[in-house]
Amino acid sequence: MGKFLVVMITGILGYFMMNKDEDLYYWAIPVLIAAIFAFAVAHTFFSVYEIGIDTIFICFAEDETKNDGTAGREYYMSKNLMQWVENSGEALKNLKKKKGQQRAQAKAANSGDVVEMEAK
Repeated sequence: MGKFLVVMITGILGYFMMNKDEDLYYWAIPVLIAAIFAFAVAHTFFSVYEIGIDTIFICFAEDETKNDGTAGREYYMSKNLMQWVENSGEALKNLKKKKGQQRAQAKAANSGDVVEMEAK
């Protein structure tokens, strides 16, 4: 999505910049070349960003397996990263629970039974 947005913005800006020049007869070719280069730059940038994020998560997983938080084996990850991962795990559990409830409701609706939702 980000690459597409970069290419589209480059193409639109290139169109408006090239369209102002009355001496230029073929504006589409330079705009197309600029869009291709914009895609290449965006792809490279987002790939490096993705590798950085993957590296952080690999280091997190390695830290989880090697250390347990006790004295002498403290975690190297930041407290914010640890809290974020724990919150993500809880959110995934809640999502799976909600999907299970929705499936049960769909089965009950198909069979004619009524299933009550759990109140929180």
